Amino acid sequence: MPDLLEVGDRAPNFELPAVYGYKAGATSPSAEEKVRVSLKDFQDKKWVVLAFYVFDSSPEDTRLMVGFNEWNRKLKTREVELLGCSWNGINSHQQFIEVYQLGFTLLADEHKEVAGKYGVVREKDDLGQKVKKIERATFVIDKTGMVRGVWRNMDDLRDHPRQVWDFISKEKK
Repeated sequence: MPDLLEVGDRAPNFELPAVYGYKAGATSPSAEEKVRVSLKDFQDKKWVVLAFYVFDSSPEDTRLMVGFNEWNRKLKTREVELLGCSWNGINSHQQFIEVYQLGFTLLADEHKEVAGKYGVVREKDDLGQKVKKIERATFVIDKTGMVRGVWRNMDDLRDHPRQVWDFISKEKK
């Protein structure tokens, strides 16, 4: 298992299939477009909030992603790109975006490589069997690719997006 990423570490690059967020009045995001998003797409341009979550449409993750969606407009005013990432595929992400009208991009880490690079894969005991799951974690990455903030196993999923916003408001001048 890789070392846990910490503040000051270089964020591992990735390139993943993605579904763009919902825009009011526009047609729904399309999974057929074969969109791929890379961390390098934002280098020297924007900060990135990369939020790992377990499953599309689970109660806890829906709460977290809808919470981030409420702060997305403010993040954009500070030139911060919000990305959600889970092991779900693009079709699942597309449905999740449409149902909850999420206005940000979701990344499909179906091969579980990016979660591994970021050190957010955990083994859990599920009825006597070891099962690998994503740990809910959020990384704030500046435009040089350095990790500026890390949150793991957040207690209050409703308040977490505000905590990320408060951090960015202080850190990003």
